[in-house]
Amino acid sequence: MELYGAYGAVIYWRCHRLLGDAAAAEDATQETFLRVHSHLDRAPDDDEALRWIFRIATNYCLNEIRDRRRRPEPRADPPERVHPSFEALIADRDLVTRIIDSAPEKLRNVAWLHLVDGIEQAEVARILGISRRTVINRLTQLSERAQTFIRRTA
Repeated sequence: MELYGAYGAVIYWRCHRLLGDAAAAEDATQETFLRVHSHLDRAPDDDEALRWIFRIATNYCLNEIRDRRRRPEPRADPPERVHPSFEALIADRDLVTRIIDSAPEKLRNVAWLHLVDGIEQAEVARILGISRRTVINRLTQLSERAQTFIRRTA
């Protein structure tokens, strides 16, 4: 409690500066002091205490920033597509289904997750246990197959 009283404001401002959000900075400050409290047996003397707590806060915030990039952003509902007619909508769905169904399974999995379910490429990679680059390559392969398929059926 003494450490929080002495250094709480400084740590809050450090977290706020790194995270850019007041609520996140409050959470990070609380988490920092919870970690400090759980490791009081390792706490340095008074001269080094601020540096030690500052380092804990900085590491926590940097981890939060890194983890934010890994978490998918919440999305609003996808915009409704406007089709000129019901027949065009059915034809588009039929065409897409035939293209995806004709593709190898590894391409189908990526296509359904990304194109149909709307999952971001990085999340598709995580779900399938492949790299994001592989997801991009498979989507490119699917696009090439789709162009060939359309040319053959046109």
